[in-house]
Formats: sequence, C-alpha cells, structure tokens
Amino acid sequence: MKKQMDKSRKAPSWEVYERLIARMIADQLETGLTVSPNAHVVGKITGVSRQVDVLIDARHDTDNTRRIVVDAKKRSRKVDINDVEAFQGLMADVGATHGYLVSPSGHTKGAEKRAQRTVSIRIVSLDHMENFDPSSWPQCKRKGCRNGRIFWDGYPLLTQTLRPLEASGELESLQVSFVHYVGKCDRCGRFHVWCLTCNDILSLPEADDADEGYQCGCKPPWFWLASVEEDEAGQRSAELHACLIDGRVETVDRRSL
Repeated sequence: MKKQMDKSRKAPSWEVYERLIARMIADQLETGLTVSPNAHVVGKITGVSRQVDVLIDARHDTDNTRRIVVDAKKRSRKVDINDVEAFQGLMADVGATHGYLVSPSGHTKGAEKRAQRTVSIRIVSLDHMENFDPSSWPQCKRKGCRNGRIFWDGYPLLTQTLRPLEASGELESLQVSFVHYVGKCDRCGRFHVWCLTCNDILSLPEADDADEGYQCGCKPPWFWLASVEEDEAGQRSAELHACLIDGRVETVDRRSL
C-alpha cells in the first residue's frame, strides 16, 4: 500500500509573516492580555465580519475597552497615508483603542504624521522569518479544520487544595498544581488546552449543546469549558474557563467574535 501524501499546504510568505508578528507580540505581552492571530470581529459600524491580522484583548474578563489591533504588511513598498487611513477605519469599526502597522519596508513621512497617537508604525525585517516555521505548531484538533495550527499564548498554573473527607490528625490537606498551555487555532479559532503532565491536547468548542466539561487523561479536580459571552455594548466573545471543584471559575483565554 502506498504511503499517503501529506496534504497540508505550504503557507504563503505573507501568512508566515503575520504569524511571526503574532508570536513576537505574545512573547512580550503581559499575561493579562491574550493574542489571537487571524481574528474576526463583527464591526460596530459596518455590521460585517472584519479580519484582523493580530488581535489583542483582555484575557481574564469580558472587557473589550483595551482592544489593540495589528496589521502586518509584508511587502516591498513603504506604508503610506492611504494605509494609515484605511487602518484607522478598521480600528474604529472594531472598537480598538490603539493599533500597530508592521512592515519590513518602513513608512513615508506623511504616513508618520497621519498616524499621530492612535497608530504606531513598526519595522520588522524579513530576516526574522528565516528560522520561524509555524507549520511545526500542532495541528488543530477540530474535525473539518484544514491546515489550522494551534497558537499557544497562555500558560496558566492551576492549583487546587484537596481536603480529606473526615477530620483526622493523620490526614492533611494536599495542594495539587498543574501547568497547561492554552491557545486557539490560527484558522478556525477553536480553543485548545495542552496538559504538560499527561501530554493530552483537548479541543473545546464554545458552542456545545451538551454543555459538558472536558478533562485530560490526568483526571484533575477541574474541567475545561468554553462559552460565548457578551459585554455591556453587546460585543460577543468566546471564552475558555477552568472550572474547579471548589466552585471557582477562572477565565484563561478569550477571542472576540
């Protein structure tokens, strides 16, 4: 029997550049912010889904007031005034407070003046792409997602104190801690959790009719659940939660819808 060929496509260079920028941002941001590559947000003005190369939002609560968007432009010409104005229109539509235009080719003086305070223009050379390979990221576990790769952007440490059922001088409380990676698919946005103890990778839908929790092979004293939440302005987000047996629920990742 012939060996099956790998049908996964080679990502175009502009897509690799976008993922590179997302990775660089995620590695430098504070843990209270979450990074989503290739995000889609329904515009407040247009009412249509807008594609955002890199989206930065609050991680732990349904708060879109600090939203930052990034446009990664891999091309030979400089960023100009038209690019800045189009980007500012996107920012206004998705409710971003600040934006970054990233390019390997720099920008014109007019673009710098037009950007003013709400837009920052940054240069990231193509040299950074030489040893960067997003195709080495784990494949998305969602059935039907083709060529999606998991972008890890969070590393929550979950700790649970286990107490004996009956009081006894010989039995003491035990504190159990596990480290996980959390992230989402760079194509379909599906949440994933990677347990570093048992090496299981879970795929969690945010629209689960059964509303069931998911556990890895360790069977820890918590489970994972994804849901869709809405802020005061009516903007929707998919959120990933760790639900502990003591009743605590920790939101560990988010992505806007």
